[in-house]
Amino acid sequence: MIPERATVDYINEDYMSGVKVTVRRYGRNSGYYVNIDGTTKHMWGNNISFHVVLYEYLHNEYKRTFVEFHFKRLCDMFKFDPYLGQAVVKTGLKCPVPAGTYHLGNMSIPCENFPYIWPFERARGVGTITYDNVVLGNASLYT
Repeated sequence: MIPERATVDYINEDYMSGVKVTVRRYGRNSGYYVNIDGTTKHMWGNNISFHVVLYEYLHNEYKRTFVEFHFKRLCDMFKFDPYLGQAVVKTGLKCPVPAGTYHLGNMSIPCENFPYIWPFERARGVGTITYDNVVLGNASLYT
């Protein structure tokens, strides 16, 4: 799957600010990379949850699929997840994440060891960051 574009749908200004998500390609033969820029106003650790829900593009609309990722503890995602967690760790981010401004650049999901064939061509992934059931932010990545 090739990421086409990304949007930031919601940001809770009490916890984050200036969040921007972009998709870049650096050359004709290069891969596509996701860049995330923003400022956190509080320390993030295992108190943060990250959820990804995938929607398949069917008949001019996105329909929710069976594919979902739910990470209840952010630091555990960094340590144990071989796909999303490792994409973030490769940017140099370590857990716990202190408050500050961050640029997570050139992220791509390492799919070399992905054991399955992806079941759909076009999709939208919606990522949601929460803290004690309070939504901190929500962004979408379209493929």
